[in-house]
Amino acid sequence: MSVRLPFEEKDVLKKLAQGNESAFKVIYDGYWRSIYRTAKRYTKSVVVAEDIVQEIFATLWSNRVKFTEVVHLEYYLITMTKNLTYKTIRKIAFEEAAKNSFTAQKPSTESEVEDHLLDQQYEQIVQQAVRLLPSQQKQVFQLAKLEGLSHKDIATHMNISHLTVKAHMAKALRFIRHYVQPHVDTYVLSVILFRFFF
Repeated sequence: MSVRLPFEEKDVLKKLAQGNESAFKVIYDGYWRSIYRTAKRYTKSVVVAEDIVQEIFATLWSNRVKFTEVVHLEYYLITMTKNLTYKTIRKIAFEEAAKNSFTAQKPSTESEVEDHLLDQQYEQIVQQAVRLLPSQQKQVFQLAKLEGLSHKDIATHMNISHLTVKAHMAKALRFIRHYVQPHVDTYVLSVILFRFFF
């Protein structure tokens, strides 16, 4: 169900394009529930739906200048959400199938020591990618994934906005995935992503 917001959408989008965080908050407060409900309805997962909400609004912030001509922003964001949800469901299904297939192909006599060595090797590949990240992306990734801080806590720690934290995290994860992919085959890549990012 569409919501009625106490603002002129075009005016707020213009302010958003100028980097106005208050304008972003107005849009976020007005539309996040619709986006969350859409993602939750298809994924049946609170966690995945919350991640999709974060990614949609990180995309909105990162590409805010391009949204000035958008008409009916809520419908536009819902369409973005459906597209991202579909991609996410396909990715999760593929990674789960690949993980199961990879596990099935492992020799039944493989020892725990060998598993541990593989885990170390995979982690080294990820850490190599992390070391190549720009400094702020690296710091955001390490605080979130290694120290378990929330985006809000990271923003406070680094004295940057939580929107910037989300943007850095999205870029860091994309880079790491692209870096890891050439080093391993498809099945192993899926297992790495499943172990380290989910």
